[in-house]
Amino acid sequence: MIEVIFQLTTPLTTSEPSTEYIQLVGGEIRDRESSAIIGRMSSSRVQVGRVSDAGENLFDVMDTHSSDMAEYHAAFFKPNGWDYRERIRRQFPDILPLDLLILDRAEIEPAFRKRGLGLLAISRAIDLFGENCGLVAMKPFPLQFGGYRDSGWRAPEGVPDPVAEFRIARQKLRRYWERAGFKRVDGTEYWALCPGAGRPSLTTVALAIDETCAANE
Repeated sequence: MIEVIFQLTTPLTTSEPSTEYIQLVGGEIRDRESSAIIGRMSSSRVQVGRVSDAGENLFDVMDTHSSDMAEYHAAFFKPNGWDYRERIRRQFPDILPLDLLILDRAEIEPAFRKRGLGLLAISRAIDLFGENCGLVAMKPFPLQFGGYRDSGWRAPEGVPDPVAEFRIARQKLRRYWERAGFKRVDGTEYWALCPGAGRPSLTTVALAIDETCAANE
């Protein structure tokens, strides 16, 4: 059996707001029989409701954590408050809680890819940590193209046309996450789902993966 082991990191005493209000959730995807680690995932839960109750500045909390987190704030939240932007609420009208679950990364070992394990692990993470969040968000990006826009970046071996290959890989990844209920946030490179609006069950996601794999055989 394949399973995911989650690890939640949070301080026991009062700490910096960037660690007090942002919970880091890691996960190891394992083969239970062999105990082999076949993948890893990471996510962050921004406890916006607690930030608001404490009177802290949400942007400062997220910006202190990382520049990537600051970009999420700019895309999703009002500049000087704790609420989602109006355009976000128009696209996702079922937002109720304020918390935001950010899916940072999901990576599977090459021998175990094309089985949808990353998708299933992320779906399970949403089950456990996203139920009381207003949104679950991510920025789909092919890991093999890490640093793609940086100067001096070199294409992976066997990729003659990196521009075309990047576009194809990104489109495949976006379709992959659509199976779990994600859709593109208008005017951004982010994708999100609203747990309050309902989403495909783990069984439905697994069936979609099985059908795709069968079609590709």
